[in-house]
Amino acid sequence: METIESVQEYIETNKSLTFLSKLQSVKLLSGGLANFVYRLRFDDGSTAILKYYAPFLASNRSVTLSQKRYFIEKAALKTLDSQPWLNKNPNSIIRTPKVLFNDDELYVLIMEDAGENTQTLFNLLGLNLNLDEKLVELIPKELKSFLNYLTEESGLTPGNEKIFKNESIWVILEGYFTELWNRMTKNLKLEKELEPFLARSNEIFKRKDDENAVFVFGDLWPNSILIDQEKKLIWIVDWEVARYETKTRDLEQLLANLWVMKQSPKFDQIKIEKLIRKFQLEFFGNEDSDWRLHCGDFAKCNFILWVTGLLNETHWGIDDNQAVALKALNEIK
Repeated sequence: METIESVQEYIETNKSLTFLSKLQSVKLLSGGLANFVYRLRFDDGSTAILKYYAPFLASNRSVTLSQKRYFIEKAALKTLDSQPWLNKNPNSIIRTPKVLFNDDELYVLIMEDAGENTQTLFNLLGLNLNLDEKLVELIPKELKSFLNYLTEESGLTPGNEKIFKNESIWVILEGYFTELWNRMTKNLKLEKELEPFLARSNEIFKRKDDENAVFVFGDLWPNSILIDQEKKLIWIVDWEVARYETKTRDLEQLLANLWVMKQSPKFDQIKIEKLIRKFQLEFFGNEDSDWRLHCGDFAKCNFILWVTGLLNETHWGIDDNQAVALKALNEIK
């Protein structure tokens, strides 16, 4: 399922897909860091998303990756569908894709399409794109309600749903981030400055076994948030590392990403700062309540580790990574 041709053959020859109209076209979507993601278009005008979970990173085949992430995403999406949080929050504009078909042997999910009009929050915060001001106000409020549902009301706990306590996923994450942080500290030439934060990373990873761990999305960053500005909907996608961790984990990751974006001339820094302040108002009651001081014992350390890891990516449009890392260190001092 690594080419458009193989997807076409799969759809056209799979007799279990009788509920779908005749396939018209297949398009490989942008992104796809970990998986192969396609938009399927059918003769009746409908569309769907097909996701194939290869045993390696789609963007780097030399990096092996457990296909068990397929089962985690399937379980998360089906749970959210079978116990719709919208029953408790009927006016919410947050949506998650419905699973239309799953193939446990080939690791393929076909799911509801958020639509061709959606754009990632990452892109909408660019200088040349417009993000509706009303949505800047709504996103923090809606995400607070949704994240509270996941951690407090979903009923998902380490005791009753063990698939999200998947050790192989944690081994992948821990190994990947440890290697990434060590490599980036050398690239940034900040080994001495970052050593205390790397030392604490082992303690952070141990939190997966904490008896107070709660269900989290696990990968909340601006590319996993799709915005439909016409319909005023927010879609949360890519649930393959959903797991149990600390309650503030998702918020910390998202705000660390926004902080890095704010350092780049590629993005609308005023709009990003406003968004960060709105998150602080929603979660801590004050726009000036620095999230790095209020998220928990490890928040400041997590912030530095996130920034270090994120600077490994090239899509930020940042020229001097070391200067950004030093700025992060100075801000929390």
